[in-house]
Amino acid sequence: MGSRERQDREKQAVRQSILEAARDLFTTEGYRNVSIRKIAERIEYSPAAIYSYFASKDDIYLALAEDGFRRLDEKLRQAPQQGTPMDLVRAGWWAFYEFSKEQPAYFELMFVDRSVPKISDGWEGFEILQSLMADATERLQRAIESGDLPSSLNPRAAMHV
Repeated sequence: MGSRERQDREKQAVRQSILEAARDLFTTEGYRNVSIRKIAERIEYSPAAIYSYFASKDDIYLALAEDGFRRLDEKLRQAPQQGTPMDLVRAGWWAFYEFSKEQPAYFELMFVDRSVPKISDGWEGFEILQSLMADATERLQRAIESGDLPSSLNPRAAMHV
């Protein structure tokens, strides 16, 4: 194993330390109250070192959000994929609930803290979020078509509720 591989491992370990420290600080102190300096102090690095990994605090949040949505996607893929349309709606929302209990820090950052940066379609992790939303909407639509949910229900609005 060469020095390049070791440097890559070390760089990845520092990046992970930054993300873990930021996640902990964002959830305990609130996104708005955390600075790059606080994150750097937590991992005993200089703020300049943090900036060599992430251009801004927003970029750190977006990296955490992408990881969180990837984890949520994995949880939803473990939910039952067989049954009536209403069974599938229930299974999806139950998996979402379990994610909130198993990953409370990610859930807080992704869905509760309103001071975090707005997620937009220019963000790299947006495809994961769009896919999750489309799947939930599709499950609701199938439950409407089967008569399990009222035909007057808007599946996109219900998914957001």
